[in-house]
Amino acid sequence: MSLRFITGRAGSGKTHRCLEEIAEILRVSPVGPPLIFLVPEQASFQTEYALCLRPGLRGSLRAEILSFRRLAYRVLAEVGGGAARPHIGDLAKCMLLRRFLESRRAELKTFNRIPAVPGFLDRLASAISEFKVYGVSPQTLGSVAASFRATGETGLSDKMDDLCLLYADLQNALSGRYTDPDDYLDLLTKGIPVSSLVSKSTVWVDGFSGFTPQEYAVLEALMRHAKRVNVALCLDGPESSPEATNGDVFHITRETYARITEMAVRQGIPVEPTVQLAAKPRFRSSPALIHLEQNLARATALPFNSEPVNLTLTAAADRRAEVEAVGREIIHLCRDRSYRFREISIVLRQLDLYRDLIETVFTDHGIPFFIDFKRQVMHHPVVELVRSALDIVLNRWAYDPVFRYLKTDLAPVDRESVDILENYVLAYGIQGFRWTDGPDWGYRPRRRLDEADTGPSAGEIAFLQRINRIRRAATEALAAFEREVRKAADVTQLTASLVNLLLRLDVPGRLQAWSSQLQDGGKPELAREYAQLWNGIIDLFDQLVDCLGEESVSLEEYARILDAGLESLHLALIPPAIDQVLVGTLDRSRNPDIRAAFVLGVNDGILPARHSEHGLFTDQEREKLAQGGVELAPGIWQRHLEEQFLVYIAFTRASEYLWVSYALSEDEGRALGPSILIDRLRSIFPTVREVVFTAEPGQTVPNDLHYIARANTVIPFLATRLRDHLRGHPIAGIWWDVYNWLAAHPDLSARTASVVQSLFYVNREPDLLAEQAVQLYGSPLRTSVSRIERLNSCPFAHFSSYGLRLRERQVYKLGAPDLGEFLHATLRRFAELADLKVGDWALLTASDCDDLAAEVVAELTPALQNEILLSTARYRHLGSKVQKTVARSALVFTEHARQGRFHPVGLELGFGPGATLAPAPVVLETGQMVQLEGRIDRLDVARDGDDRYLRVIDYKSGVTRPDLKSVYHGLQIQLLAYLDVALSCATQLLGVEAKPGGMLYFRAYNPLLPSCGPLEDAEIEVKILEKMRMTGLLVADPGVVRLMDANLVPGRISRLLPVGITGKGTFYQASSLITEEQLDDLRAHLHHLIRIAGQRIFGGTVDIAPAVLGGYTACRFCPFKPVCHFDPLLGGNAYRQLPSPGPDELWQHLRSGKGEE
Repeated sequence: MSLRFITGRAGSGKTHRCLEEIAEILRVSPVGPPLIFLVPEQASFQTEYALCLRPGLRGSLRAEILSFRRLAYRVLAEVGGGAARPHIGDLAKCMLLRRFLESRRAELKTFNRIPAVPGFLDRLASAISEFKVYGVSPQTLGSVAASFRATGETGLSDKMDDLCLLYADLQNALSGRYTDPDDYLDLLTKGIPVSSLVSKSTVWVDGFSGFTPQEYAVLEALMRHAKRVNVALCLDGPESSPEATNGDVFHITRETYARITEMAVRQGIPVEPTVQLAAKPRFRSSPALIHLEQNLARATALPFNSEPVNLTLTAAADRRAEVEAVGREIIHLCRDRSYRFREISIVLRQLDLYRDLIETVFTDHGIPFFIDFKRQVMHHPVVELVRSALDIVLNRWAYDPVFRYLKTDLAPVDRESVDILENYVLAYGIQGFRWTDGPDWGYRPRRRLDEADTGPSAGEIAFLQRINRIRRAATEALAAFEREVRKAADVTQLTASLVNLLLRLDVPGRLQAWSSQLQDGGKPELAREYAQLWNGIIDLFDQLVDCLGEESVSLEEYARILDAGLESLHLALIPPAIDQVLVGTLDRSRNPDIRAAFVLGVNDGILPARHSEHGLFTDQEREKLAQGGVELAPGIWQRHLEEQFLVYIAFTRASEYLWVSYALSEDEGRALGPSILIDRLRSIFPTVREVVFTAEPGQTVPNDLHYIARANTVIPFLATRLRDHLRGHPIAGIWWDVYNWLAAHPDLSARTASVVQSLFYVNREPDLLAEQAVQLYGSPLRTSVSRIERLNSCPFAHFSSYGLRLRERQVYKLGAPDLGEFLHATLRRFAELADLKVGDWALLTASDCDDLAAEVVAELTPALQNEILLSTARYRHLGSKVQKTVARSALVFTEHARQGRFHPVGLELGFGPGATLAPAPVVLETGQMVQLEGRIDRLDVARDGDDRYLRVIDYKSGVTRPDLKSVYHGLQIQLLAYLDVALSCATQLLGVEAKPGGMLYFRAYNPLLPSCGPLEDAEIEVKILEKMRMTGLLVADPGVVRLMDANLVPGRISRLLPVGITGKGTFYQASSLITEEQLDDLRAHLHHLIRIAGQRIFGGTVDIAPAVLGGYTACRFCPFKPVCHFDPLLGGNAYRQLPSPGPDELWQHLRSGKGEE
């Protein structure tokens, strides 16, 4: 037994020496005592592969490349000592800890409220693992907690008490039943003395800078019982040097050397002379990298006098530009300098910042790569299926978990059917027992709330049959799962229910099929991930049953425990291919045999990392624990020293070429600064040329060639340069060569042409052919007033709504349009009941209005979106507010009835083909006809002698005022159109001609009154009337106005109408009035607008031309913006600025017949 050190700086060939020694022994004696090579777990595959490539080796029976844990597995399998008991994994420990946190909640002081921060259980499990690794028992924690409590450190003592309880609970749960992986190395230390595998073996240890106390104990046992132990350390010499201080880059490995030496001396183990490797064969072809290795860690670095050929220092506009530049450089190295992908490594400090970008960019560039990290599975469809199935039972079939389950693509329903089902469920608010009750769903839309149910049409019957087929397929397995879960008595039965669900859905078969598809599609990494996942989940279930099988827990607690396990479940993959770029972090990357290294993200605070306190203990708490005799993992200062060593290893990893880059900004645009390492490199290499890469090639020519890497990635860059050329900027001639090559390429010419055409793209839609328009819209054209308004607002919005018939997805909620529809229906029904029961509105009292409003709301509420006003307490409250609004609105109308002579002659009065009123169609020059159709909310009539006067009222739920400019441009013609129809059809309705009285908006609401003090009831009623005063236009005839408000006297403003009369008997200037001549002009202009609209519709107009008038913009609430992609910055897109004439100019235009063309 002996100990030998192999030391040397980076690149001196320590790993090569170890592998060659093993290979030489194998060449001479293929059979003999074991040769054990201990390396970090993440380096075992690469090291074994490197050994297999040694010349002269046809295989190996003696040599084994092992990690510490794998060695423990081998020894324990041989000698026992815990191997007979089932091994519990980290997942099970997390689930047990979750269970203990729940059961001990009343006793815990610091952790009595389980933190919702993701990863808390992992930190808790890591803290207990740390205790085990450093030999700290629960009893020690209890003693330390007592001592802290005595000195007044209550915060730390409470935390230690909690950890003592949880640590003891975990040990008691595992004792005698399971083997904890954290105990593997302790068991290994005990098993080594009796192991034939270790006896007479030769051991090499490489790739470590330091060891944990458990690992030191294993090394000590190996030194006592193995023939020889060789420890390779990155060290410039074991003896102390003037720079061997806390700032020395080799400080950690020097401490490791001293501790192992002290162990050997203490045990009386001979220490052989150290093999000090002084040469640096790794850098034999790169003087610049030799100089970097010698000077990077020096306090005073010597400058490199010549230009560093194989060192590239790069700044990039952002991280994406940085990764794209790396991808292009890798292509250049492999294409122009004969590099292999496996000879290239990407080194990062924070993988999360770059992982997604690397996956996207390298895939686009056709670069095979493997990212070395443990993959979380919380996003995976199988995990989502398990979690959502439990949530469905817990939340009684709520919408969100049901469709999370269905969208995993593991349920027996295709995605199109899921989408159809989701739209239906959202439209009718289906949840809870409705999913599993017996009757088929039969919910159907109603065009009007008060229409009679005539039963489903044939199309509706077919659709409902399809919906119910989808529903049964979606719920069959889930319903069986729910029944099993409801009967489950313990964790074992709950877990069995989940397994049964997965088997019913054939999840293993689906995963295997997906894995095969990914393998065939050239994605072996994802294929292996899918293949591993099923075993990982079943192993998790096994551990859960082993630990808590007979425990009786609630389903909610079971779901939380399982979530803790799933959150801790990670998949570790080995590289699926030989020739691929390895991407890894500084602390995991172990790939010494590479020619080129790319170190990305060398930004301030990222590399070197700005360490912060981690885990459950702060650095101050760790210091106090150390003073109390509890030694734990090192704090921030020690991690700072480790960071120095990692930086040194990263910068000296490559043998020929080093790329160092940093980003100038984040994705959001926030500026980033370079790391101090960038200044360090500039001082070591004062002549280094720093290259700046933007996301696209710019107008500076020198870097253009670098952007030309692969055909598929150069096309967007070509478009950028051609766009610059079109703007008059000079571009390098090589881009014309690129264009000519791409244009002649048989596979890329079509895509190139498409991209080039995009430079001339204008966001404009061509008009439909006249024949297409007729087929699409029909002839004669039946149109509503709102349709004409939409056409005038934006032709494309009209085309989307009435041509393509696009509709927003209906959702089971009560929006403003739904409330508006409900108010219209209730007011109409109220009027019908009032006429039936009372006859004269003037006779209605406030009590009558309340009673009738309650009756009407109760009658119509079930018909509104499948009883939505009865579905929740909030909606029931909203229903009561609607009832008060109806009562208040009716009360206002009774006041109108008392003070005026107008009375309703029609409510919800339909007009158009087949309706009560049939206005004459508008005939176009082409002979085609436009038929106006719609409903007038309320039409009132008054008689004055032989004259009949008509007044149109339109109900609104918000504030609406007439705007003549909007009427002129056809944006607000509803009231005008209704009055025009009523006047033109008066003989159909009244039997005689009628004259105009006015057109008014009535806002149906229950106003709140601001007041500085209490008000009398009479005063309140007056103020409410004034608040609910109608808006609109009245005929400028005092006699007609008094027919609406008989109480209007000179010197007053009407409380009911937007009009007032001065003391001289004239109208106030602010009155909303219009003369009969002006009304005739407006009606003529309306007919003109209808004719123009008909011509545009039949002409196929679909322009993306949103109108702007004052503060109105057509795009503001338009639901079709995702369809039209309107953008004022795009060619062909501009707002249609409508002229805004003054009143006099407007009336002059109308009188002269100059309407909008």
